[in-house]
Amino acid sequence: MDAKTLSLPISTLDYKQPATVQVGSPVSDVIDIMQAEGFGCILVVDSEQRLAGIITDRDLLVQVCGKRLDPKNVLVEDIMSADPESLRASDPIAFALNLMHLGHFRHVPLCIWDDQHQEFPVGMISTRDILDHVAIFIESQGGGT
Repeated sequence: MDAKTLSLPISTLDYKQPATVQVGSPVSDVIDIMQAEGFGCILVVDSEQRLAGIITDRDLLVQVCGKRLDPKNVLVEDIMSADPESLRASDPIAFALNLMHLGHFRHVPLCIWDDQHQEFPVGMISTRDILDHVAIFIESQGGGT
């Protein structure tokens, strides 16, 4: 993979639409969506659909299962990471890799910003999305196994 490829916008990747729940939802809703859709994280939005937080499968394992809490009795805002880092789909792939590396993230929300700098999620990029892109690149260069 070369510098030109890393400078391509994230929008060139096959990223996912985000799964969301609203602030005030029980964690059991997050678990249901993750199981049904196969997602590793869910974005938490407020009543205006602005990004409020993110919940990962690791959060569920550590903060709910590890503490033997009932997911029906825990609200998403009690375990979410508030105000997560985000990127635009127009940002370079290199930005996503750098942010994921520095923050130890596996998922980064893709957002649009309004005039008041409010973030509205429009996608989700994962390390898997980038790895899939790299694998396709390597295969196209004749480097497959």
